[in-house]
Amino acid sequence: MTWKSYAVVSGATVLAGWLASTPPANEPEGAAVVSRQPDTPRDAAAASTIEHEADRLRVRVRREVDYAQPQRNPFRFGALRADVDRGGDIPAPAAAPSEPPVVIPFVPPPPPVKLSGIAEDEKGGQMERTAILSSPSGVLLVREGDEVLGDYRVGRIESEAVELVKNDGSILRLSLKP
Repeated sequence: MTWKSYAVVSGATVLAGWLASTPPANEPEGAAVVSRQPDTPRDAAAASTIEHEADRLRVRVRREVDYAQPQRNPFRFGALRADVDRGGDIPAPAAAPSEPPVVIPFVPPPPPVKLSGIAEDEKGGQMERTAILSSPSGVLLVREGDEVLGDYRVGRIESEAVELVKNDGSILRLSLKP
């Protein structure tokens, strides 16, 4: 099928649709609308019910509701204060007492490292221990004095625990879980 045949088929479809459609009826201006009389008593009852409902709806007018301050504010935490004027604006907050705010010092979280195990090896009559640590960078095998995670150094390795000493002197104790 070529573009010419598409054009012919489309034109024929538009022409057929235009001829098949009926134009709106134009009534003369002076024509009176004839109301149909109900044929049965049931139609008469339905018509009277509809007229009754239409009259009721015409009388019932929605009254305007005055604006009222909402009971809560979803954007503010806590209950609504009692000193708020319900009809007006929210008053300015009272001056805060002169007490200085409490400052909580920032304590950095401990490093994400876990003690996975401890290996013991006897050399020359002395027990040498190696701690097996799991960290985000992988598995670390460390001995006493080795640096771990940049800020920590292995202080002491016991049979069930390892002490990591931070550069500022604080101690982090990791123990094996039962």
